[in-house]
Amino acid sequence: MKSIVKILEKYWLFVALGAGMVTAILAMVLSLGQSIWFDEGYSILLAKQPVGELLALTAVDAHPPLYYLLLKAWGEMFGFTEFALRSLSALFLGGAVTTMLLLIRRMFGTRVALVTIPVLILAPFALRYGYEVRMYALAGLIGVVATYALVRAHESTNNRWWVVYTALVALGMYTLYMTLAVWVAHVVWLLWVSFRDKKTRPIWKWKWLYAYVGAVVLFAPYIPTFFYQLENSALPGIGREVTLTSVVDMTTMTTLYTAEWAMGGWLSLVVVGLVVALISVAVVVYKKLPKKQKASFGFLLTLVVVPVLFFAITSLPPRPPVYVVRYIAHVVLFGYATVGVIIGLYWAQTKTRRFLAPLLLASTVIVLAMGVSSLAKTGNFNFERMQDPRTAELRSTVSCTDDTVVVADDPYTYIDSFFYYDDCDVRFYSKDDVARAGGYAMLHNSSLGVDSSSKLTQSRIIHLHWTGNTPKFAPDARYKLVDTVTRDKQIVDTYERIEE
Repeated sequence: MKSIVKILEKYWLFVALGAGMVTAILAMVLSLGQSIWFDEGYSILLAKQPVGELLALTAVDAHPPLYYLLLKAWGEMFGFTEFALRSLSALFLGGAVTTMLLLIRRMFGTRVALVTIPVLILAPFALRYGYEVRMYALAGLIGVVATYALVRAHESTNNRWWVVYTALVALGMYTLYMTLAVWVAHVVWLLWVSFRDKKTRPIWKWKWLYAYVGAVVLFAPYIPTFFYQLENSALPGIGREVTLTSVVDMTTMTTLYTAEWAMGGWLSLVVVGLVVALISVAVVVYKKLPKKQKASFGFLLTLVVVPVLFFAITSLPPRPPVYVVRYIAHVVLFGYATVGVIIGLYWAQTKTRRFLAPLLLASTVIVLAMGVSSLAKTGNFNFERMQDPRTAELRSTVSCTDDTVVVADDPYTYIDSFFYYDDCDVRFYSKDDVARAGGYAMLHNSSLGVDSSSKLTQSRIIHLHWTGNTPKFAPDARYKLVDTVTRDKQIVDTYERIEE
């Protein structure tokens, strides 16, 4: 056993890179069979726009443009296929895991980092957004790399790490505004360190302040757009306040990838038992840590607690709440890393009852493996709309010919579905022109809009809509319904023109 540990320590960089690679592969395996859904479809449509139009469209939506620009470049190099586009996010997640391991090794040593590896690889919530065609994995990578740069800058007298940190903070803001949660956590820790350190107590000696000034300067060109988006929020109104129930939901989603409301008694007992065990061990571990590692441990906890408080405070009235559980995707790796570090430090400190630390690690891995299994079954389930995207499966039931038109019931359904109908004539129904704002802005003044079936001349109409809603589009008397296919809440109706 000791010889294996020594080999792993000797080739540590390859181990960390391998862990990142395994994580990326696992994320891609979990993505197989999962339909592209609305948010991903929006990303893909946006990435296919010319750069100028892409920038203009993101300016009237809710998120900044960096990820979409990278996705555009990636798609043009490797193709706009499901696998290619999702692989970009998987690579970002793999890079974040590798960097997190390097960070943990720097703060707590190689053996603690080794213990953390299975926890990071089997992190179900991170894996879920590690294949999503969205900016969360990139934001997570930037947050972890920036944290590593901050630690290096704090330890070093060389200012180059502060320059790197400055650039990363700005890049984070150009990727996802919610990276503010990470930067606020950094500032809280930096204030605590700065006030505690007598040598740097004068404010003008705080190098990190200059780093943030530099980040603001780099982000300055986009600040007017940022404030416009704040005042004219294009968010879909699905946010909620952070409550005790939300915190429980975060815990159950990040461990068993099961929503709080779906937890049974036994599963609840498992999660509570694991959380209590980890907290108890963390208290014991912290008391025995040397001063430097206590500071590092405190920093890691700050990166877990402060983002939750950030989401809680920013979702308080009178502003509309903005929190949804997927918004923790870019900070969740810090939580998994904290769990691994607690177990790793406990293992290193344990002199008697050496079976306890391996037992705690095994229990944690089993729970997370259950979470990965749940993720494999749950897939892309939309917990806000309570929908299970099945577009790819439904597409296999549809045959498109030159005389077929596919009509989505509204702009949402069009963006949710268009990816799988690229060889069809796809339209969307809307009685009014779509506003140039929010996630539908790209459909403004679109020639793909249909306001009446009377304008259609094809012999077959494929109508895409959802259960639970009265269809907005209805073919006129020239057509009769000949087939209906339903998967979860999605419906495909086929109409044929009546022979005269």
